[in-house]
Amino acid sequence: MRYTLRQSRADDIDWLYELNCAAYREVVVRQFGGWDDALQRQIFFSRWQEPRAARIIQSGTERIGVLILEQRDDYDWLQEIQISPYHQGQGLGSSLLRELIADARSRGVPVRLQVLHANEGARRLYERLGFVVIQKLDNHHLMEIA
Repeated sequence: MRYTLRQSRADDIDWLYELNCAAYREVVVRQFGGWDDALQRQIFFSRWQEPRAARIIQSGTERIGVLILEQRDDYDWLQEIQISPYHQGQGLGSSLLRELIADARSRGVPVRLQVLHANEGARRLYERLGFVVIQKLDNHHLMEIA
């Protein structure tokens, strides 16, 4: 699938929340037993009070995902990668992740991310690409690839 990345804008925020719901509702219900929309809204919008280095993934002019990567001194932190469920399974996530990994390796740093325990599909994808669990946290697995 062909895609482009662009910086997120203020007018993306409602779409980003809907993407977040589509990407996480099932996993949150599986892990925590339910989805409290008021709580999820509070968590989501509190993260967006400060500007984020979010890039919108587009196919043509259609928004299909979001990528948030923070390049720190000694590693790259993949804060978020969400692909619309309608566009999953087409290799886009794998392609994006491979590019991020290659870029980090060219700079001699690992890539780290967290994945909810119940998000087994995402965890399997990360493992196929070479990520390993380096720490089990209360709700997440911390994963890394060097």
